[in-house]
Amino acid sequence: MSAIFNSRINAYCYLLLLLLNLSVITGCGSQGNSGPEMVEVKGTVSLDGNSIPVGDIIFEPTDGAGPAAAGQIREGKFDVQCPVGTKKVIISAARKTGKKGKEFGEDIMESYIPAKYNSESELQENVSQDSENEFHFVLKSM
Repeated sequence: MSAIFNSRINAYCYLLLLLLNLSVITGCGSQGNSGPEMVEVKGTVSLDGNSIPVGDIIFEPTDGAGPAAAGQIREGKFDVQCPVGTKKVIISAARKTGKKGKEFGEDIMESYIPAKYNSESELQENVSQDSENEFHFVLKSM
């Protein structure tokens, strides 16, 4: 009888701990919309008249406050959820060089987007709740 009693106590303790954990996890969720206001930002990216096949785009707050938003560029198009505000835009992409790594035989990649659009970017856009937020970035190599 004591084995049955102990197993029931263990089951009740387990159930109690499970319910306690669930209540703590549920209590840690967001209450309403506590994060920054997010909107859809979409558009196109081309370099020298050609769509960028694969790349990345980042929207960083110019004031340094709040989160950045990032997304992928596919076939020259992007679609990102982004907080509202004035954003610095950073665009990057890499392509194969035709060379292989000596140790593992991996494709060697090179960044081909000029620094003025990424590490030294001065591109800025205002992301607003009251507009379509559709941006078209026409980049030039020179």
